Amino acid sequence: MLIIFPLLSRAGVIRGVVLSNHDEPLPFASVYVKNSTRGTVTNLKGEFELELSEGEHTLVYSFVGFKAQERTYFFEHSNTLIDTIILKEDNSLGEVEVYADKRDRAKEIMGEVRKFRSNFNQGVQYFSCKSYIKTSIDKKVKLDPDSLPGSTEDVSYSADLNQFFKQENLNLVESYSTTFYDKPNRFKEVFHAYHDYSETKSAIGQEVSFGVEIGEDDIAPAPEVTSNPLIIYNDILSCDFNFYDNLINYPEVCQKPILSPLAETAPLAYQYDLEGSFYEDSVLIYKIKVSPLFITDAAFSGFLYVEDSTWVLRSVDLFINKQALTVCKEFHIIQNYEQQGEFINVPIRREIDYVFKEGSSFILGNTQVLHSEYLVNVEEAKTKWNNEVKSFDPEAMDRSTEYWAKMRPIQMKEKELNFIHVCDSLKDYFTSEEYYHKLDSSFNRISIWSPIVGIGHKNSFKKYQWYIEGLLGQVNPFGIGGYRHKLPGNFTKEFKNNFLLETDGMVDYGFRNKDVKGKVGVGLTYFPKKFVRTFVRVGDFYDMVNDYASVAQTFSRSNYVREIMFSVAQRMEIFNGFFAEATFNFSDQRPIDNLQLANWSNELFGSLNQPIDFDRYIKSEFVLELKYRIKQKYMYKDNKKIIFEAKHPILKLKYRKGFPGLFNSEVNYDFIEIGASHHTQLKRLGSSNWQAMYGTYLNKSNLRVLEYKYFRGSDQLFFSSPTRSMQLLDATKSTPNDYFQANYVHHFEGAILGKVPFLNRLKLELAGGGGLLYIEDESFRQMEIFAGLERPFVLWTQLFKIGVYAVTVDNNVSTADLAFKFGINFYNDFKRKWDY
Repeated sequence: MLIIFPLLSRAGVIRGVVLSNHDEPLPFASVYVKNSTRGTVTNLKGEFELELSEGEHTLVYSFVGFKAQERTYFFEHSNTLIDTIILKEDNSLGEVEVYADKRDRAKEIMGEVRKFRSNFNQGVQYFSCKSYIKTSIDKKVKLDPDSLPGSTEDVSYSADLNQFFKQENLNLVESYSTTFYDKPNRFKEVFHAYHDYSETKSAIGQEVSFGVEIGEDDIAPAPEVTSNPLIIYNDILSCDFNFYDNLINYPEVCQKPILSPLAETAPLAYQYDLEGSFYEDSVLIYKIKVSPLFITDAAFSGFLYVEDSTWVLRSVDLFINKQALTVCKEFHIIQNYEQQGEFINVPIRREIDYVFKEGSSFILGNTQVLHSEYLVNVEEAKTKWNNEVKSFDPEAMDRSTEYWAKMRPIQMKEKELNFIHVCDSLKDYFTSEEYYHKLDSSFNRISIWSPIVGIGHKNSFKKYQWYIEGLLGQVNPFGIGGYRHKLPGNFTKEFKNNFLLETDGMVDYGFRNKDVKGKVGVGLTYFPKKFVRTFVRVGDFYDMVNDYASVAQTFSRSNYVREIMFSVAQRMEIFNGFFAEATFNFSDQRPIDNLQLANWSNELFGSLNQPIDFDRYIKSEFVLELKYRIKQKYMYKDNKKIIFEAKHPILKLKYRKGFPGLFNSEVNYDFIEIGASHHTQLKRLGSSNWQAMYGTYLNKSNLRVLEYKYFRGSDQLFFSSPTRSMQLLDATKSTPNDYFQANYVHHFEGAILGKVPFLNRLKLELAGGGGLLYIEDESFRQMEIFAGLERPFVLWTQLFKIGVYAVTVDNNVSTADLAFKFGINFYNDFKRKWDY
């Protein structure tokens, strides 16, 4: 089969490595066909590959500070050439001449391009095309010159698959699909063939964590994210590199939208220079060099190739500013176009190279995208549009080797073909218990750290997992009545029909009072396409009164009561994006009045350490929660529905009803709360997060203090989540009456400070926002605003921001106040978003 593959390929390929005269690799060296827009760049190891048609081609190899070199090759059908190019340093220090007319001519050309930009942007109303995408990840590449490949590369095989993967060091995803587009920004992918040979995060994987859990559980499942965070371009939905748009949104790579060099406001952010011109297919092509004026701006640098007279883009060869990248260290794209009519210019080829850094090693990513068989603005290009953005043919995951060889439009590297060949030949092994055992070995391995961070066991073959938290999650020196030791754990099992069994529990023991407490919950999702789940929980434990309290109150006795409870919850998705969960809670609420409290806790927490004094009572409560993700995007895969991050406001409603007399219940109340939240990108001015909620008690016939609405009291120095809390609320407040709370935060993401020379090198970012709280009790009103400086950091592999903020507040019970606070904001690599 490996012999057949090259015979079926459709183009010749040249592969090689570009080195300096000191035998060092030259990363991102330019490799272009002379007098054409066809080309590529080398990766960090100096390697490159370029597909070319039959015939003679002259390639130009160039790198800044080195003498360019030309080589001529003759390609026969489907043959592969391998070459090593050594560039010599250019030590000549001749006079540098600046031609003002070249810069002026570049401005004139780009002015013409912008003049016709909207015509090309409006020219394509809808289309369909065939899309082939291949992404390969070369993991943990160390730049050791001794390990660089020469003109040939031996690929050894091993019977042990782990050893094979270690030798090949690859992750690879390949797909063939039909892409549908409808203006202004709707895409849909129908996959005809798909295989994924990348490392993935298990669907039942457990992230080890420790700390205090705050807030209520979300009734809607979390949006799906890519299973491998190193693969940042999965399909056209990942990013539409439409340079005729003003902005290019690619949150996986850059926090804020990237300004196109063709945008209306581009002259304010870019410098243009005419690098040269040449004839391609008898048409004059201008090579325009673009350079961002601000080093931290979300902008491109590189080259545009523009056709004379029509002012259409032939190609782009661009890098994104390094300092604007979120997780990547480098990002480069080459995109070639084909004109298919007046003001119809469509991309036919993309090559994307990107780099991650992991310790002293680098991870290289390469994505190749080829589009063909375009149908533009014709009825055949239309499809049925809904919020299902991806679908798979029934046989898409099981396409034969012959099918892939027939439709694959590129020649793959020998290493990639070997990799696929071994993976395909070992399909039975991939589904064996032995293989899954090897995958699970790292999770199941016990080390000296396991007792500290946690111990677990995973069996991916049988799809179950259990996990017990380590000492960091077990030790509670600030427990009720003094030191308490708890043992939290969970068990998860996924069945062949995609039913999901979830359990969690905790046993808690207090040494001073010799009391044992605990709780356990069991849930079963038995209709995964509708997220239908029943969850039952029982327990006798010390529960928080305010589940989102200040740090001091979280550990103090005043925020806890003893609760003996039973609950059953039923969740389902009524229609797309509209989730509902109905819960019945039965509980015996008891005050903490029979425990010995540690003396140090009184000294530490003072008045906050006094438990709430109330009469024991029985509560039977019905809770209905509704959540609506407007225009929720989704896909079906296997027997499951997978949802994507919402781009519209999320609406919420919560209704609680206390039933008197039911199982001797003593409460009688009706409570309703409505709210909305949203994350939005304000083009290049940064991103905003806001949340607002209003609540009221419709019936308070027998309302106990534990059923009041509670608000988080503020900490003295800690800047809490600005979308969920007030920063200068003196103490925890509660109310049995109407209330309204709204919070807002905006991160400018370099939109202001990034434009200030010298200061932009510090990578400081502005942030600001505020909050409003109204409580009917005593007509309490508080309004606060804050502004701060944030600085992104990478510690090991974790990206986070630290910030210092000035907060001022005004309310109707005290004078205006000003305080400074410090905060930390973490970036989630899998969700690719910040905590706030």
